[in-house]
This record gives sequence, structure tokens and C-alpha cells, in this order.
Amino acid sequence: MRTPRVLALDPGASHVAAGIFSVGPSGRLCLQHFAHESQDADPAHEARWSEHLAQSLGAISAREHLSGPCALVVPGHLALTKFVKTPALDRAKRAQSLAFEASQHIPYPLSEVVWDHVVMADDGFDLDVMFAAAKFDALQSLCAAADAAGFAPERATPGSLALRAAFRYSYPEAPASALVINIGARSTHLLFLDGERFYIRTFPLAGNVVTAALVEELRIDFAAAETLKISVLSGRSELPENSPARAAVHRAAAGFIGRLHLELTRSIVNHRRQTGAAQPAAIYVTGGGSLIGELPATLAERLKLPVERYDALRGVDVSADARASGAETLSHELAELIGLAVSLIQPVADVTLLPPAITEALAFRKRQPRYLAAAVIAVAALLPPIFYLNHRATGAEALVVQAESQLRPLRSLEARNNENLAQIESAKKQISALEGLVATKANWLDFLADTQARLAKVGDVWLERIQIVPYATLDTSATAAADPAAPAPVPTLKLTLSGRLLDVANPVSEVSQESNERVKKLIAGFTESPFITAVENERFDTKQPGLLRFDFTLVVNARRPL
Repeated sequence: MRTPRVLALDPGASHVAAGIFSVGPSGRLCLQHFAHESQDADPAHEARWSEHLAQSLGAISAREHLSGPCALVVPGHLALTKFVKTPALDRAKRAQSLAFEASQHIPYPLSEVVWDHVVMADDGFDLDVMFAAAKFDALQSLCAAADAAGFAPERATPGSLALRAAFRYSYPEAPASALVINIGARSTHLLFLDGERFYIRTFPLAGNVVTAALVEELRIDFAAAETLKISVLSGRSELPENSPARAAVHRAAAGFIGRLHLELTRSIVNHRRQTGAAQPAAIYVTGGGSLIGELPATLAERLKLPVERYDALRGVDVSADARASGAETLSHELAELIGLAVSLIQPVADVTLLPPAITEALAFRKRQPRYLAAAVIAVAALLPPIFYLNHRATGAEALVVQAESQLRPLRSLEARNNENLAQIESAKKQISALEGLVATKANWLDFLADTQARLAKVGDVWLERIQIVPYATLDTSATAAADPAAPAPVPTLKLTLSGRLLDVANPVSEVSQESNERVKKLIAGFTESPFITAVENERFDTKQPGLLRFDFTLVVNARRPL
């Protein structure tokens, strides 16, 4: 069985730390692997923090060959915490109430932040709730930097909550009322503990204040001042004891301690006044600022409280590999990193600030084993029917091959029969055409005889021309669209007739009304002919005395074709 482990990342303002934790044989946390990378903490370059973070994570991943799912610390300069007391409602209504409280106390529109909460106390009447939030864009940049380096964030825990989990694990015997101070590069976290209740305050008085004082006094750049500060305060500096630079560092550190003392005093008084909590029985300091040698003693003297350095590795076994990577030397920067791994040992406050898209992707990834198991079961359930049907199909194919061999000669006969039937159909069409010609061969004679009779009936009229009009081109698209199965229309045959009518009564004058009536009678007679369906395009010429010229078009009856 695979041993549970946690890959934790702490992207601080001035460094990036990574650690792989597991549970050792003794039941304690074990730091198996550790990596650390310093980065630019100059406030002037704050806009490029995400870029520097991506470079540091990439360097750790390439150098240490680390990658995979990870838990992230959301650094203090990105996270916001608010503590609210709200009426205790039914759980069905609690989500809506907490969303309203979040909108009232988080100083940004909820659509622009990722937020979560943890209930610190519930007495049945009131809820003590801590809201944690961070700007959506900042978290997207943080997660994108981790993902680009090969780390897939699965949790994003505010650093103050990770510090609380680490302290409860490492100092189980600590007084119920305690104060943990985590001094970073950009911000300082105060963690007030009162039994299961806690309170967090973050303010921007941190290690960069010391560096800024050195920059101003020594007229050097920020990077050089940071290096000088760390080397002197960590005891690794080779400067003489009476060096002006060393003295400047101690003056800057003393000034920082004085300002920190005032902030601590004000914070403790305000916290006790607002919550009614007891005076802290002990104070623990950690973070890069705890390297100031005189810090614990000075604070203890001014606050009249016991102050000690926080031992982050107090409850953690360190492997030889992690020790060689400097885990013990940099233990002051490991508190929040260890807090991410405490979930391997004991339950912790379930707060995550992962962006929704990543949360949804994680939920889908957790459901993937179920989907895969369901797919495997479905495939396994289909295997017996598939084998059975495959066997049946093989037998059916054998029968098909046998039947095909028997049908082959019959198909040859069928092909010959189809060829003979096609020839018969062609002969039938030819016979039908010939029969049509035979049936209509006398139609022209009958039509001319009928025409002659109609001319004689009118009298003194004769034809000068009979001309066949070319077949009209028919538009069959509308008919085909209305009824595709309807037969194609037959082209219409038309005849143009031209002739003259003699006006016997008025041979030298204009054509009389009587002659007009006779011509109309002639045309009307043609409409009664069984060979004609209509008369079109009637035209008359009365310019020649005693003669009426006429011409018109006859539409031939398709049922009595010519």
C-alpha cells in the first residue's frame, strides 16, 4: 500500500520552500525532502513577484526533480482574514447567511475574490466565523506559476491557518492562551490562541523595514542591503565587530523591534478588549525576522511575558537528505510548510482558496476512479454477450459462405433474366411508338378535311399558309416540386394559319361588318374542332379593299396529335 504523503509549497515574499512530508514509523511527521530558493523581495519589484515566483518554482522543479499534486501556502500579502460573530442558523440557511456576511466584511466584490470560511465556535446561539479571501487574479497567477513548474495545486491554505495547524501539532502542551508571531519579509502575522478559538492579525511591519532602513542609511541598493542584513543577523557575516555596516544593521534591527513592540502592545490590548480573551501566557516568534538575536529577550523585557523562538521541527523527523538541503538551518521558515502536512496526522480546518476552475477540475479528478471502475464493470458485463455473439456471427458467416456458393449459379440466371426483361421492355416501347404512329397517320388528312369543311361553310375564304410552330419549351420545375411522382407534361403543338376572305358585297370598299362576323364565325368553328383546343394570336388586316386578311394560331389537342 502506498504511504500517504504531502508535497507542500510555501511561496513567500522573499523565498520559496518545498517539502515532501510523510508519516514516519513513530507516527510523527517526517520531512523526507526539502528544497529552498531565495527570490527578490524588493518592494519596488512587487509587480513582478509572480514572474519571480515562477522562475523560483521552475528552478526547484528542475534541480530537485519535484512535481505532482501539491498543497500551497497563500502568503500573507495575498490573503485577507476577517472575524465575524453571526447568529447561529439552521445549516440549510447558513450558507446564504455566511455569503451575506462575507459580502459585508470582505472589502471587495465577491465576484472578484475567492473566499472560504471556518467556524471557530458554535454555542447554539452565535457562530464565531473566520472568513479568508484573496483576489481572484492573484490566486490565478499563483496557481498558474505552480502549474507551469509541474506542481498541480490541490489545496491553497492561508499562511496564518497553516501556522495555527503547525503550532497545535508541534506544541500540544502549550498554554491555552498563547501568541505566535510570524515575521516575514512583507508582513507579520499575529496568531492569538485561546483554546479552540483563535484570532489573526496581519500588518505590513516586517523584515523589509530593516532592509529599507539600511538602504537609506548606507546608500546601497535593496539586494545588497538584504544580503548584509541576513549575513549579520544569522551570524555568518565576516565583517569586523566595529564595522559601520554591522552597526547599521543592529540599529535598524533595534528600530524595528521598537516599532514591533508598539504594534504587539496595541494588538494585545485591542484583542483582549474585543474578545475578552486572557493575556497570552507565552509568545513564540518565527519567520525570517526571528533571526534578530536580541528580539526574544527585548520583547520579553518590554511585554513582561515569556518569549521564545518557535521550533518548527520540534515534532518532525528530518531525513538525512532534507538535513543536507539545509532544512535545520532554515527551520525558521518552515512553520507554514509543516502546517500544510499536519493533515496527515490530525484533522485541520478545511479552508481552501483555490480558484473555482481548479476546484472543479480536482472534483472531476477525484471522480475519475469511479468513472473508470464503472467503465471497467460495463466492459466486463459486455464481454460474455460479445463472445457469444462473436461465436454466433462466426457460425452465421459460415452459413453465408455456404449459401453464397449455392446462390452463385442462380444469380447468373437472374442476371440473364434481367437482361432479357430489359430487352422486352425496349421492344414494348418501340411497338407502342409504332402503334401511335399508325393510330395518328390519318389525323392530318382528317384535320385538313375538317379545315376545308369549315372554310366551305363560311364561303369565299381560303388559306394561303399553314405553318407548324416549334414546340414550346415548358417550365416543369413547379410541377416537379409540387408532385415529384407526376409524369412530365407533353409539349404542345401549334399551327399558324394565314388566309383571306373576299367581301363579295363590297369589292372596292373597306371590309364590311358582315365580313368581320364571317371571320369570327370561322375562328369559332375551329374551337369546335376535335383537333383544336384553343385559338390564339388573332390578327386582321383590312387595308386592301374587298379583302380581309387574317392569321391566327391553333393549339392542337394533345389527345388527337398530328
